[in-house]
Amino acid sequence: MATLSVQSAAQARCSDAYEVRLLGGFDLRRGGETIDVAPSSQRVIAFLALHDRRLLRSYVAETLWPDTTDERAAANLRTALWRLHVAGHDVVEIVHGHLGVHDHVGVDVRSVELAARRLRHSGEEPDPLMVETIRGELLPGCWDSWLVFERERVRAELVLLYGRLAAGALQRGDHHLAVMAALAAVECDPLRESSNALLVRASLAGGDHATAIRQYRRYSRLIETELGLAPGAELQRLMEGCLTPR
Repeated sequence: MATLSVQSAAQARCSDAYEVRLLGGFDLRRGGETIDVAPSSQRVIAFLALHDRRLLRSYVAETLWPDTTDERAAANLRTALWRLHVAGHDVVEIVHGHLGVHDHVGVDVRSVELAARRLRHSGEEPDPLMVETIRGELLPGCWDSWLVFERERVRAELVLLYGRLAAGALQRGDHHLAVMAALAAVECDPLRESSNALLVRASLAGGDHATAIRQYRRYSRLIETELGLAPGAELQRLMEGCLTPR
């Protein structure tokens, strides 16, 4: 089974292997050790890591520094790349005016995309360890315009993976994993009813009615406040016999 965490672990065992983590915040590691990187260089690495092909140098500069002149944007990019070069970090590849992250650099988001693609194409279930190793929003606290759709795309992939992992664990009777995976799916998208229903179902299957009730009521309050809606019929049926009038 090709997995999210196994790939990262294998890279971390290599003393000179680089790994870029974008989920939960930017983190560049070499051989498992975190490397300090200037903010401008972080933005360049993150932007390139989110693309699986090399990008035109001018496009990278103009996208990352849209509120300045082309000359200033190009200068900012040169400085960011120079800082990486001076520090000896062989992360970005420059080929004929195009930039990309080196193939030997592991990227958590790319692992997520690969796992989601395999799930869609062959039904391959993701590694259960992803619940522990893949957490958090894509580059939280960064609100550059180029991140808006990337963040939504990654969130959708994670919800797909966590949901499949929870459903598979529930079918096998692994209630703890089912709950943990469903919790991760709800964390990605608290308003998604299917994820909340999975969490309620997994909690009930494990005999934890208290958690199921808490989650149902929490979700009910959330969608009432945010959307003016009530839980759907499927979720209400799950809770039949569990709720008492208040």
